[in-house]
Amino acid sequence: MKILIVGAGEQGYVLTWNLVKNPDITEIVVADWDEQRASEVVARVGGGKAESVKVDARDIDAVAALAEGADLLINAVIPEWDEPLMKAALKAKCHYQDMATRTVGGTVDDGFVMQLGMDADFKAIGKTALVHCGMTPGVTNTMAALGYEELDQCEEVRIKGGGIFKSEVPLQVWSQETYYIDSQTHSLYCDEGEFKRAEPFGGWEYYEFPAPIGRTPVTFHEHEECSSLPRFLPKLGEKGLKHVEFKLGGVEEGLKKAEMIVKTGFASPEPIDVKGVTIRPIDLLVKLLPPASPRETIAKMAAEGRITDEGVYTIELFRKAGEMPGVSFFVFPPNIQWVNEKLPGANRVSYGTGTPAAIHAEFLLSGKIPEKGVIPCEGLSHEARLAYVEELKNRGLRIVRRSAEWL
Repeated sequence: MKILIVGAGEQGYVLTWNLVKNPDITEIVVADWDEQRASEVVARVGGGKAESVKVDARDIDAVAALAEGADLLINAVIPEWDEPLMKAALKAKCHYQDMATRTVGGTVDDGFVMQLGMDADFKAIGKTALVHCGMTPGVTNTMAALGYEELDQCEEVRIKGGGIFKSEVPLQVWSQETYYIDSQTHSLYCDEGEFKRAEPFGGWEYYEFPAPIGRTPVTFHEHEECSSLPRFLPKLGEKGLKHVEFKLGGVEEGLKKAEMIVKTGFASPEPIDVKGVTIRPIDLLVKLLPPASPRETIAKMAAEGRITDEGVYTIELFRKAGEMPGVSFFVFPPNIQWVNEKLPGANRVSYGTGTPAAIHAEFLLSGKIPEKGVIPCEGLSHEARLAYVEELKNRGLRIVRRSAEWL
């Protein structure tokens, strides 16, 4: 079987490392605008199965040509390129998979609506477009669906992500462009059964995450769960769902710095004129950020304990608003020390995102996901979701489940 991975960044690196181990996958093409970066991924983890090529992810014809004969196209670039990559998959008549969504100049909800608009097209060619299948969204959606099925009533779903990160050298764990665009977007959430939006960095509260994270501030953050869960969970049974939210947390100083960058316009994607030159402030910001350190440096410092990278995601489902959660899940991706023993130069976020996506890719290729059309993780069968959770555990993710019943 052949896979085309578009994007050779942190996720592409982890995806390639995972998928070359599958004996049924015989060929992997790693494509990126930066061919040198794609070549590095192939040289490090290609396992003799992978080759690197240069491509513009926005060029539908070029991507479709690369995907000719492929069984699956995996989108590992920024979510703004979902639409052309989905169209390329359709043209090549192969499965499609991504880890996030957005349209150029739009929101994650715009992106998901756009994706759902291709549902009939993928069904027409008998293929699947499995969307939003990293850690969050992805694992979080899966756990929300499993918890929802357990309850006879579910009015609220509240998802939070928290982490501790310290490093002596530059280390980029996710696209900074995506983070800052998400951060300045009025955050989607669902309340009283209606989609609403909160101010950037709104809904500030302190939340007690399990150790080692502890009490940290969290705020509303634009995220795919708030678009897909209100649409898909009720398909598992009407249980009175009224509220879905996602909040992201971290060290207070870091959150306040990010808020300042957003509110002063330094991360704006809107073009401005500077002495006769048109630029997008976010392009300048990303360009000025220090480049990530070499993977060898990251691996060495992680082994020496000089990088801290811990995180946890909580998924809480409430029978009724104001009560304690009926079902809660706590998902702990492996920390950077564990990750670098397996994959030098990776990190907690890249492993925790790329590995769940790789599992879903293998499920797609093996026929464990028979559904056709456009579907998020929570739309998969109960059996597929349970098997997925077991495989997450096999690959180092720790998951705790807690339930509460009135006596």
